[in-house]
Amino acid sequence: MALSRVKQVVEQIKTFSPAEKIELFKALFNEKLIPIDKEHFTEDEINEIKTAQQEVTHGEWVDFDEFRKKLDL
Repeated sequence: MALSRVKQVVEQIKTFSPAEKIELFKALFNEKLIPIDKEHFTEDEINEIKTAQQEVTHGEWVDFDEFRKKLDL
């Protein structure tokens, strides 16, 4: 059930404009739904998230599975 809901949300996000994706990413961080601190993530994961955030800021969609493969993680 949870995976199905997540897939639905991801498909919906794929239709967002670059500006909407940036706002979504900002909102997730601002609401602390994706906290970036050492209690939740390793240094490598924090760096990965920050790099992905930069890509999103440039209007690129980030598929974390593909992103991790690209960085050989």
